[in-house]
This record gives sequence, C-alpha cells and structure tokens, in this order.
Amino acid sequence: MDSKLYNAAMGGNIDILKLHEEHVNFQLTPNKNTVLHIAALFGRTECVEEILKMNSSLLCQMNVKGDTALHLAAREGQEDSVDALIKGAKKLDVEDSVELESGSTMTKKMLRARNEDGDTALHDAVRLYSHGIILDRLLTEYPDTYTANNAGETPLYIAAERGQHQVVSQILKTCTAAAYDGPGGRTALHAVVISNDEEITKTLLDWNKDLAKEPDMYGWTPLHYAARFGHVERAKQLLDVDKSIAYVIANKDGKKTALHVAASQGHVGVMEVLRSQCPDCWEMVNDKGQNILHVAVQNENKKAVKFILKNSQLNSFINHKDTDGNTPLHLTATTFHANRLIYNKRADRMAFNKENQTPLDVTTHYENITSVFIKEELEAAGATLDSPLMGIKLSFRSLYSHLVFSDCNRSNGIVIHYRHICRITTFIKPCHFNLHYRLLLLRDLLLPIQRKLPQAI
Repeated sequence: MDSKLYNAAMGGNIDILKLHEEHVNFQLTPNKNTVLHIAALFGRTECVEEILKMNSSLLCQMNVKGDTALHLAAREGQEDSVDALIKGAKKLDVEDSVELESGSTMTKKMLRARNEDGDTALHDAVRLYSHGIILDRLLTEYPDTYTANNAGETPLYIAAERGQHQVVSQILKTCTAAAYDGPGGRTALHAVVISNDEEITKTLLDWNKDLAKEPDMYGWTPLHYAARFGHVERAKQLLDVDKSIAYVIANKDGKKTALHVAASQGHVGVMEVLRSQCPDCWEMVNDKGQNILHVAVQNENKKAVKFILKNSQLNSFINHKDTDGNTPLHLTATTFHANRLIYNKRADRMAFNKENQTPLDVTTHYENITSVFIKEELEAAGATLDSPLMGIKLSFRSLYSHLVFSDCNRSNGIVIHYRHICRITTFIKPCHFNLHYRLLLLRDLLLPIQRKLPQAI
C-alpha cells in the first residue's frame, strides 16, 4: 500500500484520502488489508465513513486471515468504527444497491462473515469483555444463532468459559436460539462447572435445565467434571436440578459414573453428596464390573478407600468381584500398600479370581518392590498361596533384580528379602533342584551384606 494512503487511513487524514480516491479500491498491505481495514483498526470513524462513500464493497472484503474491517474494529474495541460500519451496511440495505442472495442483507452478510478461524466479529468481541457496547450493538443487529467456530466454540461458550456473567446473560436474553456448543462436545455448562462458577451455572440451568444431561465426546456430563475436580457445591447444584444425572454412564470412557470419577480422584466430599442424594447409585459398576472400591484401589487413592471402608452400608463392596473375578484385595496386591483393606475383618484373603489366584498369588506375578511388601502384609494378615511354588518366581527373579540392583543401599529391605529367601528355600522339593541351587546361591551372596549391616537386623 502507498505510504501516503496508509498514513492517511491510520491518522484520519480525509483530505489525502480524497486526493488518492482512485487508489482506494485496490491498494493493499502485505496482509491484504484495505484502507477500510486500517481506518477501522485505528478507530478513525470519519475516515471509515468517507471510504464507504468511495467504495462500499470494501465492507465485506477480507484480509489474508479472512478478517473483515468489522472483525478488526470489534477485536480492538473501536466502538465508533463498529457503529460506522454497521450504519454503512444498513444504508446499503435501504438503497438496495448491492446484489445479494435471496433473503440476505449487507448487514447480515457482514455480521455473519467468518475468518479463517471460523470466528465472527461477535466471537472476537466476546473475548474482550470490556467492549460491552460493541456486544450490545452486534447482538441487537443480528440476534440469530451464532454457531461454533473451527475450534468448536460458540460465543456463549467463550463467555461462559471466561466467567463473563453479564455477557452470558446478554446473549441468552438477546439471541433467539443461542447455541451453547464448545470443544470436544462440551457445552457452556461443562465450562462453568469446570471453572467452579456458581453464578453462571445457575443462569444456564435456569435457562435450560436439560444442559445438565448433555454429554461431551467421552460421555461425561457436567456432573462428571464436578466429580473430577472435587467441586462439591457444583455437584449439589446439578443434582438439585436433576438427580437422574448421577446414573449417567460415560459410554466412551469405561462406562464410568460421576461416582467412579470421584472415587478415582479421592474427592470424598462429592462422594458424600452422591451418597446422600442418590444412595443406590453406589451399586453401579464400570465396564470392567468394578465398584467404587475397585476404582479407588486401582487409582491408589487412600482417601477414597478409607471413606468407603468407614461406611458400613458399603461392606458388600469389599469382596465384590469384577468381570475377571478380582476383588478389591486382588487389585491391592498389584497396586499400592492399602493396610486398611488388607487387615479389614471382612476382606476375604482366600478369594479366587478367574485365574484361580488368591490375592497373595497375584503378588507373585509382579516384579516390583511394592508387591514384595504387600506380600509380606498379606501373609501377616493371614493370607496364603494357592500353592507354595507360586512364590518361587517372585523370590528369585524379582527379589534378586530389585534387591541387588535397586535396593542395595536399603539395609532394612536387604534383611527382609534375605529372610524371605531363607524361608522359601525350606519348602522347595528335590525336583526343583536347579532353582533351589540358585536361591541358595542368592542367599549366600546376600549373607555377607547382611552381616555388614548389624543395625538393620
């Protein structure tokens, strides 16, 4: 673009613009901005009006990013420029001087114009909440539904996610059928529950209570997210509107209910709300047939385990089997050291899963130091192996690798494992001579180390 023309549009020099009127139609910047883009961007209202007199077709001309002059004016908060552009478009509608598709007007075309991100001028204006007058003008001129941009965001979703209560109320009040979609199939209600916004949550539920049932692409409702982030008050708000949402399963995420999600995160406050308002939702299992105690154990959440075991109404969960026949105690054997469950009087330490394994048997299949300690606790609690030979694999392979190479500086661990090896060698039959020999060799290797650690004995 000619520097004189650019500076005139940027500085609001109408006289120079008039002198270069023949260049107004085709002069562009490197980003393909017209003089109208430049004047609107810098809020030169008189220049905007004068340029439209010279060439009104520039109203809907887009730059390299698909932005019209209205996009730039709305994004920068240039209220007077927005007003001048809308007035210019409405003047053309009255004069009917521009041919448009049937039923359309220049004003509608400009307000509905989308850039390369799929944003309308309203999308941009909502992101800048301080420009309330611009929002009001845009919504008043075009109160129809504004659909989602390329990221899946509607203006209502953007306002809700950013906590702009006044904008949310303005959109709901003005638009004939406000779209509420967001990315990933989420709705505006999902967004405000995630951000824990009480005021906008109430506004949206008052407007459309069915939003509480809307799932996202994974099948998560707003209640799932309240459970995920531990937002107790939002969970109460949602359940007060519709208690059936406590029974909604996430079809594309393991058939989890909100209670499963709360248990996995250890949010006992949300768990208590669900227990008090929907007591039978505790019976629901996920796609693996797991109850909330399974889930809490598998996610290594001691808070949730403690909460469940303290509730006498949930005693039946302790020995409940999932689709693989595993009780929560079987899962404890593979995950974390849950003494509260291991020593629970009701826990069946001899329960068999579909692999005919007891919880103690399961520990022999995991070569990590945690399983070794869990095994010790299970034995102390009275658990036994289905066969004494089940422990041989863990004894040599796991103990050798985790003790000699990982725990050589942990004196207590060395003594524990040394004693464990000594105990195992006592019941190996002659037919297992080779393994017996290796275990004895490992014991002999560890014996000098143990002798050097008198404080650990």
